[in-house]
Amino acid sequence: MRWLMIKNTLFTLVIGFAVIWLISYGKFLTTASKYPVDYVFLIMGVVLAILTSFYTLRDLQRNSWHKSAVIYLVYYYGGLGLFSDGHQAGWSHSDGFVDKVLMAGVYMFVFLFSFFIPLILVAISMIQAYLLSIAVENRRI
Repeated sequence: MRWLMIKNTLFTLVIGFAVIWLISYGKFLTTASKYPVDYVFLIMGVVLAILTSFYTLRDLQRNSWHKSAVIYLVYYYGGLGLFSDGHQAGWSHSDGFVDKVLMAGVYMFVFLFSFFIPLILVAISMIQAYLLSIAVENRRI
């Protein structure tokens, strides 16, 4: 189970970084060098990926992959909101921790009215949770 958790954490981080990279138009490292608060959220994302993998693997051992899909959706959607700051609609980037969290809430609310963004994130989350449930089931046999 330990290797499955490590693989799932790495997969979650790769998908999360892909979401961050796409939403920031490939300029994440440029803005992170100007605004160090982005690094704090990046480290928090790594810690949350580890905790998410641990929790979902424990949950999947109890045959509950639907709940895991929702957890992954919240993780990816939160990353989308946090790191879209300063890249969407030409608004300025937030300087502080609280400003960034408030702007992330605004962006997450605005993205709810989009059709494709939530649909893509739901699909990614469901696929990941379903494939992880298959892997957990194969480990039991």
